[in-house]
Amino acid sequence: MENKTAFIFPAFITEFTSNELEFLQQNLVDFNSYLNKISVAININIPEFNYDSNDYLENELYSQLLAYTFSCAFNDILNSKSLVPDFIAGYSMGIYASLYAAKSINFEEGAELIFKAYHLVEELSQTGEYSMGAIIGLSIQDIEALIKKNSSVEIININNEHSQVIAGKKDQVILTLNKAKEEGAISTTELTVNAPYHSKFLLEYAEAFAEYIDAMQINPPETPIISTFDQRIITNAEDIKLELVFNLTQKISWYDTMINLIENGVTEMYECGAGKDLKKISRFIKGDYKIKSIYKI
Repeated sequence: MENKTAFIFPAFITEFTSNELEFLQQNLVDFNSYLNKISVAININIPEFNYDSNDYLENELYSQLLAYTFSCAFNDILNSKSLVPDFIAGYSMGIYASLYAAKSINFEEGAELIFKAYHLVEELSQTGEYSMGAIIGLSIQDIEALIKKNSSVEIININNEHSQVIAGKKDQVILTLNKAKEEGAISTTELTVNAPYHSKFLLEYAEAFAEYIDAMQINPPETPIISTFDQRIITNAEDIKLELVFNLTQKISWYDTMINLIENGVTEMYECGAGKDLKKISRFIKGDYKIKSIYKI
């Protein structure tokens, strides 16, 4: 079987390597010019980025746009070096950069999609009632047993066999995280997200988001995209529109998505984004593949 390559796109940035800006500069990429394009596209003043700034830590919309921008810039560098993937996949919010990489949307349109999705759920997130959390070290069955008594809590993403993400009412998410720790979880973390993405609580926004997407000009992807919702191979614009709604309102599985890539012959993956979140997750996903550092290309 021919060895294949995939570009994979993370969601939020949990920790910088501090090599990101240097790498962009070495490749003659003006990162802040990308941010300026977003400012014009969505008509808000996006601040310039540096590692010491708190602007992006304290504003969820800014943090989403920052992660998207890094991913798009890294994708552009890989393309400039004639690296073309056989498949593309985006983890959660990484879907928007994946569509940019597949040339289904342009850079500004991706920012506009993020802006629209954020403001659709903004009212819900501003109540302070909802949260998300990560549990490492327990099985899916263990976590399902813990949340039986907490009806608002759901497993909304499977990172790998030992790492799951939950979402729901904030107090019950925290309760579940505490119970998981008592049951022997290696670590539990409440995520810095105020909306319960990929959960039943966002189903009420599916129709409005679908109407917004239907009005957009979305092109068929030049590179097949693996769905994180049901792992189908997306090759047309209508499936992209469906996937965008699914990605906001339905449970996803990064683990199943990675397995699909591996089964489709992918042996090399490039994490197009700041930090190393997807590489860390992959340590518990078995297969004959490597996640290669873009800093070494």
